[in-house]
Amino acid sequence: MTMWVPQLPASDQPAYLAIADAIGDAIRLGHLRPGDQLPTHRLLADLLGVNVSTVSRAYREAARRRYLGGEVGRGTYVLGVASEAALFALHQKPLGGVIDLSANIPPVAASDPDLETALRRLDSGAVARLLHYPGAGDTLVHLDAVSRWVKRRSVEAGPEDLLVCAGAQHAMDTAISLFPDAEEIACESLVYPGLKAAARHWKRRLHALAMDGDGILPSAFEGACRAGIRLAVFSPTLHNPTTVTMGLDRRRTLMAIARKWDVLVIEEDVYGLLREDAPPALAALAPERVVYLTGLSKTVAPGLRLGYLAFPPGQRARMRDAEHHTSWYVSPLAMALATRWMEDGTAWRRLLAQRKELAARHRIAREHLGDLAWRGEPHCPHLWLTLPPGGSAAFTQAAAAAGVVVVPAGVFASGRQNPDGVRISLGAATDRAALADALSRLASLGGRP
Repeated sequence: MTMWVPQLPASDQPAYLAIADAIGDAIRLGHLRPGDQLPTHRLLADLLGVNVSTVSRAYREAARRRYLGGEVGRGTYVLGVASEAALFALHQKPLGGVIDLSANIPPVAASDPDLETALRRLDSGAVARLLHYPGAGDTLVHLDAVSRWVKRRSVEAGPEDLLVCAGAQHAMDTAISLFPDAEEIACESLVYPGLKAAARHWKRRLHALAMDGDGILPSAFEGACRAGIRLAVFSPTLHNPTTVTMGLDRRRTLMAIARKWDVLVIEEDVYGLLREDAPPALAALAPERVVYLTGLSKTVAPGLRLGYLAFPPGQRARMRDAEHHTSWYVSPLAMALATRWMEDGTAWRRLLAQRKELAARHRIAREHLGDLAWRGEPHCPHLWLTLPPGGSAAFTQAAAAAGVVVVPAGVFASGRQNPDGVRISLGAATDRAALADALSRLASLGGRP
């Protein structure tokens, strides 16, 4: 536990907000670091001379700003680095309210008839089974459905090659943990924050690779391989945050380099099925060289927290070491629902509906963002707005003042040299009208390079 006690200034501000502000300031100044455990609610209350309820409310506010996270029985921990923590600290509510375009989630309807129908179809015996631990047979049936699902990305993986996890982030965390000798991992110069969190957790360094409009530069990858890198994480389809989809020739070139230097690649492909004409997955081009990672929360339903790893035959021993550990975290209800939806076509129909909705939201972006320097694809859940070097912090602050929350490049940076810009999540808006409102506010800020 970190014995951190804030110095609260004398002011008329409520004590819980002062404590939450102090937590954010301590993170930005480096006094609190990701993974630090804060004092318990009661201990901090005693040290500050306030009620326990005040500290509880302060921690809830700090969690809302995404400074902190916690689990019952384990304590409260610092989540973000300075740039991540500062992002969500909005102190004044703008006119017209706040529209949060920071979370990269699929559009969600107020009700879900697919879920209601699926639950009604479960008989009492089936419901009772879902309250027990899943058996080996249940998992095998599920992975058989997953095997057919990933074939849509030209990935040939039988149930014996697949590992089920409690979401794609859990899958990434598991994949990195299985290669303890890889102290440094090659990746894009901008990566989704979950990869940075997993690397911090396992104390791995990220080796940033330069990118262009087609993804990772082969020369950068070969240079890293020459320097001793033997594990890489690539996101070649609808890259988060830049939206880039790597072309087939570039994919083949990178896989040739991986073979030459005996490098293993973890392919993060959670958006792969959203793009209708996406090139084959890296795992289809070099099946002996790639650990394939995907999930259902970005394509079928955000609450369907199931992720999957497909291992090459030469890595099955590592998979067996992890399969019991990962399966403990998987909800039997979620697994049964996903199995039914993949088998009866509901999952695919929902994915197609999401493609359609994202295409409509992309048209709204074209209409409202005008000639700003942004890029995106019709079925991509986010856009990337390019800004001059050093411009993303100021733009993010101006956007927040206008009531729109976006994510600056610093949150995604894996190294020192990276493109500058902000990610705008199209699916996060509650509806198309809210998205149009938010994008109009952003367009009024300028932001041309």
